[in-house]
Order: sequence, then structure tokens, then C-alpha cells
Amino acid sequence: MKNSGIIVLPVILFCVTFFAPSTSAQETGFARYIVDSMSAPGMYGRGYVNHGSLIASEFLSREFFEAGIMPFSDSYSQEFSFPMNTFPGAMVLNAGGRDLIPGIEFTVKASSPSVNRIYEIILLDSALFDNPRKLERRTGKDPSGSMIAFNRRQLKGDAAKLADSMLTTNFTGAGGYMIINPGEKLIWSVSPGGRPAEYPVVEVLEQALPRKRDKAALTIDAEFIQEYPVKNIVGFVPGHRNPDSVLVISAHYDHLGMMGRTAVFPGANDNASGVAMMLDLARYFADSANRPSFSVAFMAFAGEEAGLKGSEYYTENPVFPLGNIKFLINLDMVGTGSEGITVVNGEQFPAYYDRMAKINADNEYLLTVRKRGESCNSDHCPFYKKGVPAVFIYSMGKEHREYHTLNDRGGLVPFSEYEDIFRLLRDFICSFEPELPAEES
Repeated sequence: MKNSGIIVLPVILFCVTFFAPSTSAQETGFARYIVDSMSAPGMYGRGYVNHGSLIASEFLSREFFEAGIMPFSDSYSQEFSFPMNTFPGAMVLNAGGRDLIPGIEFTVKASSPSVNRIYEIILLDSALFDNPRKLERRTGKDPSGSMIAFNRRQLKGDAAKLADSMLTTNFTGAGGYMIINPGEKLIWSVSPGGRPAEYPVVEVLEQALPRKRDKAALTIDAEFIQEYPVKNIVGFVPGHRNPDSVLVISAHYDHLGMMGRTAVFPGANDNASGVAMMLDLARYFADSANRPSFSVAFMAFAGEEAGLKGSEYYTENPVFPLGNIKFLINLDMVGTGSEGITVVNGEQFPAYYDRMAKINADNEYLLTVRKRGESCNSDHCPFYKKGVPAVFIYSMGKEHREYHTLNDRGGLVPFSEYEDIFRLLRDFICSFEPELPAEES
């Protein structure tokens, strides 16, 4: 670690002492306001029905302005589009005469098309996946009017690969597929929605299915939009000495949106909590008394749930040179923390990880700061692939396990260690040295 010198040292001391304990409740209150606002019904899950993503981007533009973040041009918005299958209308599944609850007792794969028909259910035993010929004999010569049902969790190895191939290619020619889930709850994803299929796939909780389930009536109102418009929201706080050296704080603001008219996925922890932390840091460093010598950019990405669309678009169309980014911290799901935090890519950048771990140990902020290796599971990844030093931080804790469900609601996010995660990140940014080689330990 290099000598920080007299330019940075006063900033470190001021940053550490300025955030007095008496202000912590105020900071948590702001975070709750952001999370509650972004997960409110009027945001429609910040997805692809009722302009949820657009409404969220406009909300964030106002918050960027209120925080004192400067735009890089005449707007915070970076507009782009991508293909997405949406579900704005009817969403009904009746199995064995019982209507199932969308989002809770059943979900549809995001690539599913519009359908309105009754299927005969063909239930497959797991042993049939040992050989494709067994499947052919069981499903018959023309299963186009049938919905093939099976328990995916019972399959391992080659049997699992065969099942996945069946779902992807529909080599049986079935009218649709039903994945039976023996667990307690379902999770949903919109990432397959970029490429619509010609047949529906539904996932159903086993406990919700009646014993007699020989038929299923399925209605899906889908609308595929080739160029769905979205916006990244980007701004910065200029450094007072080295403005061309930039540390980035990022968080995706989108979520899954809606699956039909009634199933809304609020996305409070994922990732309104990360956006709240980003905005809290922005408010702090926008204060002229706390501005570091380098610039701090704040990036709220769209389309993460659709497959890192926003961060990928940004790295191909940066508003300032990627080479100016000395380090990027991506925040995704920081609403818990009773078990500490994990730093993805911490093994790739030991100098920065070790500094963060030391700050935590010296101040006893969190139970642990755990490091992981590479993983392309959030918006740090496109930057890392472009050679930008980047990590992804998420909090750990059993106190809120709702992920991609209808119950990831604002009132349920506990903010267990939110204040101490803020303090840790604040101290790290205050002590950051842009010239320190990222791989230097």
C-alpha cells in the first residue's frame, strides 16, 4: 500500500468522524423510503408491464438530482432497448379442476407464448429419462395436445441433461410442459424472455396439485416486444484534484415486473436495497465537505434480470473512457447482513479486498467480509470482462430469504446491518487510492 500523503489523509479523518451515530437513524430512514418507493405497487415490479421500468428510471433521475449528482451530459438517462416477452393480461392455470394462484402456486417460463387451451397431462416417471426411446414410447406418436409433466429435481446427470434438452428443443413435439416442484415456494426469472418459444412451460408446486390431475386448462396472454425501451441512469460527483480517476458504485434497479395482471414481483431486497445504498453513498459524497480527490460515478442499470443488459450496453457505449475507472463496486441485495457480506471477485483483487477486510476488522462493523472468486452473476461482470477492476458485494443472512418471489416486499426487508455496510463502504471510498495496482496485495 502506498503512502496516502497529506492530500488524502484529512479526507479520511473527516469521512470517519463526520458520520456521527446520531445520523444513523436518518440514513436508515432514507433507505426505507427508497426501498418502499421502488417496491410499491405503482412501480409494477420495475419490469416490462405497465411501463414499470420506465417509471422506476424517472424516479431515480429525480433522486439523482436531489442527491446532488451531476449528469455526464444534458441527461442522466442512457436509452437503449432489447427484446422481451411480456405478460400483460390473463394468466390462468387450472389443473384437475383447481385454479392455481399465479406467482405462488405456478409460474410460466418467460419464453412462453400466448395460449388458451386444455391439455391432457402425461406424467413421466424419472426412470423414463434413462433413455430417449422410453420417452418416445410413453409420450406417444403425437403428444401435441398433451402437457408432459415431470419432477425435474429427481433427475441427475445424463437424465437431467435429457430433460433440459426436451424443455429447450421440444424434441417430443409436446403441446407444453409442466415441471412439478416438490419444494415450498417457486422463484421466477425473466431471463429466458428474450427468445420466445412456440410452446408453454409451467412450473407448479406439487402440494398445490390435486390428486386427480389428468387435464390442465392454461391461458396465457403474452406480448413479445422486439425493442423494449429502457434507460440506464448515470451520474457522478467530480473529484477536486484528479477528476479523471473514477471509482464507480453501481446497482441494478430493474426487477421481474409482472406475470399476468395480479402477480407483481416487488424486488425490495433485489435490488431496491442496493439502489438505496448507492443513493446513500451519493448523498454523502455529493456534500462538498466529503468529496474525495477522485471522481465517484453512480450507475443504476436496467435489464440486469433480463441478462445483464444494462451493464453490457454501458460497457459497449461508455459515457467516459472505461480506462478511467480505477475500481467498481457493484451492490446487489444488501438488505440483510447478520452473517456479514461477500465480495465476489475478492480473490481477483486482493489489495482492495484486504483493505476492506482490515477496515471492517479495525472497526468491528460486520461479522465477516468473505471473499469469493470470479462469478458472472451481476453487473460487475461486463466491466470485469473489459479489464475494469470490479467486485460485487451482497449481504448474507437468514433473516430475509425471499428471492424472485412475490414476498420480496419492502416491509419485510430487515436492514439488519445496513448502517454498518454503509460505514464500511464509506471508509473504503475515503481511503481509496486510484494509483494502487488492483492486483497488488
